[in-house]
Amino acid sequence: MFGLVAVLVGVVLVVLTGIDVLDAAIAALVALHVLRSGWGVIRDSTSGLLDESVPAEELTRIREVISLNTGDAIETHDLRTRHAGRTTFIEFHLVVPGSMSVERSHEICDRLEAALQKALEGAVVMIHLEPDNEARQAQVVAR
Repeated sequence: MFGLVAVLVGVVLVVLTGIDVLDAAIAALVALHVLRSGWGVIRDSTSGLLDESVPAEELTRIREVISLNTGDAIETHDLRTRHAGRTTFIEFHLVVPGSMSVERSHEICDRLEAALQKALEGAVVMIHLEPDNEARQAQVVAR
């Protein structure tokens, strides 16, 4: 729409003022606008194909969901995220007490997966479960 309006304004200005250089100047502005728009389309189209990490605001949301749904877990750490196409991949470690049953640990993982999938449609969640005596603390997400 911008291009059409700019071209029409350029033609009108050239006709009214008789200054032919205005036409070339406006054409150059339209060309720059087309290049800028094209770059945006290419950048948006390829970012999902290149496995890039999620935007900062989405990462904050993921951290909040994890923090709210860890239950009896001790902590989560080593959070990794990425986009591939329309899919968001979320991976992290969940530290639980070594004495916690497998069934209880599995319930926490299921709750975390469901909450993350609800918050981010199409999310694929992978949780590495660790007993507290073997946990390697790196990038702590929630305690």
